[in-house]
Amino acid sequence: MMAKISIWLEYNGGEYAGFQWQPDQPTVQAAVEKAWDKLFQEKIRLIGSGRTDAGVHAEMQIAHFDTKIKLAARNIGLALNSKLPKTIRVKGAAYVPDDFHARYSAKQRHYRYQVHIGQTALHFPYTWQIHSTPDLEILNSCARLLIGEHDFTAFCQIAAEVKHKRCIVYESEWHQTEESQLFYRISANRFLHSMVRSLTGTMIEAGRGRWTAADFRRFLEARHRISEIYTAPASGLFLEKIVYDPPIAWEWRSNFPRGVL
Repeated sequence: MMAKISIWLEYNGGEYAGFQWQPDQPTVQAAVEKAWDKLFQEKIRLIGSGRTDAGVHAEMQIAHFDTKIKLAARNIGLALNSKLPKTIRVKGAAYVPDDFHARYSAKQRHYRYQVHIGQTALHFPYTWQIHSTPDLEILNSCARLLIGEHDFTAFCQIAAEVKHKRCIVYESEWHQTEESQLFYRISANRFLHSMVRSLTGTMIEAGRGRWTAADFRRFLEARHRISEIYTAPASGLFLEKIVYDPPIAWEWRSNFPRGVL
């Protein structure tokens, strides 16, 4: 009898061509499936909550798979971590109901983009380094325009399998934590291919005076890909959190004190 397992993955995307399996390319999905096969001689198909692009990191990527193997959730996580590359960690594991789906059951997805003003060696793999300070007020004027339901065709790479380009954005805000650090957070019911990076890059260009907030609104309302859209590099983007209702009841979590989600 098959059982369905959900795992919480954390990974450094810099070494991978994205989450989803690709021929002759290192991906997170392929690494997890290979690790499981090495452990239990069982082929699985890992389904993620979203397809992070090449170079994009994740603090919480939720995935599920079906298996005939019967193990305690703790042993699932520990076993996978013993075979996975150090750039991929299982942070949680749980048995989930048959109707659970990592992608389609998700209610919200949260992303964070990190920008460093100036040069940095230590944070280089996890930020977009820019040379001038953008206007925070203009950044947030643009960010606020995204709240609500919109057609994001202008800010995505067109994918044939996507039926529509409408997304509901719940949170969109820039913060400057110190003189050299900017963070952009956005949450929505769904995201399109390269959407967060395109929004981030174009807002930064507005903040540096290339565009106005009115121009940004015009881009959003264009509903077709236009040349003014600037895509930020993948290195600064993190999949931060996936929200489910009801939440996943994690039976095992790595490096978390009891009671912490």
